[in-house]
Amino acid sequence: MAATASASPPALDLEALIQSLPACKRCRECRRGCDTLLPKCRQCTKAGVECMFYDHGRNELLPRSYISGLVDRVRRLSSELPSPTASIGPGISSAFGVNVKPDAFAQDGTQYEHHFAEVKNSYRYLGAEACLVKSPRLYGAHNIRSEPADDELDDWQCMNKDSPERQNELKQLYLEVVQPLYPILDPSLRYLQPELPTNLNSIELFSLYMMYSIACYLVPNNGKRQPNSQSSHLSSRLPYHQANSIKYRSLATQYFADAMEHLELATLEPNIDTIRCILLLAFNSSFDPLTGNSGQQVALAGRLAFDLESKRALQELEPNDVKMLQAMHMTIYCLENQLASTLDRPALFPEPPQETELCFDKNKPAEYLCSLFRMQNRFRRGDLAAKENVKKLLPLFDEKDELVPLLRITLHITHLLLNPCWGSAWHVLEAVVSCGSVHLCLTPHWVYRAGAVLIQSMPSIFGGNLIQLYSNALLVLELSSWKWPSSAALSASLVDLMQHMKKKYQPDWLDKLQHGGVRI
Repeated sequence: MAATASASPPALDLEALIQSLPACKRCRECRRGCDTLLPKCRQCTKAGVECMFYDHGRNELLPRSYISGLVDRVRRLSSELPSPTASIGPGISSAFGVNVKPDAFAQDGTQYEHHFAEVKNSYRYLGAEACLVKSPRLYGAHNIRSEPADDELDDWQCMNKDSPERQNELKQLYLEVVQPLYPILDPSLRYLQPELPTNLNSIELFSLYMMYSIACYLVPNNGKRQPNSQSSHLSSRLPYHQANSIKYRSLATQYFADAMEHLELATLEPNIDTIRCILLLAFNSSFDPLTGNSGQQVALAGRLAFDLESKRALQELEPNDVKMLQAMHMTIYCLENQLASTLDRPALFPEPPQETELCFDKNKPAEYLCSLFRMQNRFRRGDLAAKENVKKLLPLFDEKDELVPLLRITLHITHLLLNPCWGSAWHVLEAVVSCGSVHLCLTPHWVYRAGAVLIQSMPSIFGGNLIQLYSNALLVLELSSWKWPSSAALSASLVDLMQHMKKKYQPDWLDKLQHGGVRI
């Protein structure tokens, strides 16, 4: 289903695509700024050498002159065709500025829609079922909120950043929340012990700083609330959650910067340690997408894992490394499918081999999580019969709150993906506001989807339940907008949908229900 737009979408911006070309090989090696001139960049033109760049799609080096030829051909064809929008079939449009016709080579007769979103001056692929495609407000959402400068905030950071007590709390929080689901840390690693050695190497320092950074994103929902006497005046200007989030996100940025100082030395060799470092980067990007492209990071980790698994087949790995590689394979699979399911992209990394087909043992959270993503992947790529078979294997909702929060949210999201009804939407919107819930940058997408399903089911829902769950969705999207600005657009789209559905159904509670600051 294409995104709704009030006007015809603009044609493909060829100049914007040219500007997103990667830096050439020579400029990367010389660590110089590379422009996007064609057929050669300025540096290669001065040196009189061929300008080569690495094409990740074809997995080879290509000359810029090759791109120049393609650009000339596109411009020539564009000048021969009528208006770009005139040749686009009905319904195949996007609010993101790029239109692609249905796949002409689909063998089963199904027509697929493809969309591209502009992110940081480049384009990212979105499937037709991605929430971003279905949010009509998103195209104009570029209002990034700046975090307030505060002298007291600076003092707080100076006091906490290098505090051994604070760092130990962050490390323990990571081990309690993240490690059970993504078991990429060997418990025998010496930097996981209570007393840190004084001679840590770059790999160990990088891993520690990344753990601190990731844990900072977990504190607002999982940490201990400070007594009123210790709360800063920042808390008087903003709700506690937002004030705490600002403090710890800023601290996370500092720890991330410290980790980056050790990145090069920490990833010199293609081994278990390097995969661990890359996965820590990918998980950090799940909280702060501006620190890196998690999709590329997960793909790189997968490539390295394949190489090491070939060594395992030749019995060139130690038994402990074999066990750790299996856990990393599971983590890579989960992280890739987490992104793929949200953005409706294909997931290519193979399922990890397991003793049982699917595992839903609450005492094995990593296997449980992986099984949920197996189900999501099989459902998305399966035919109608396969989808029905997957639904039969789905475990029940966690109504007794027995699962760890991130696993519980993923379970309910899986229900929403497989069976998008108001009951599954209810469980998602209840889970995201529960105590200890972990919100990734992808969480607002599912909150929007759950809210949309809920609103579209308006005639079937008691008004009191609807207003409570609707206000939950708006609350999470509002809090998320301080961290991920596009969440504000998702919130606005949800409000628009509510107004539209109220006009359509004219419920008897119209303009009579209120919950907190939300009125419908």
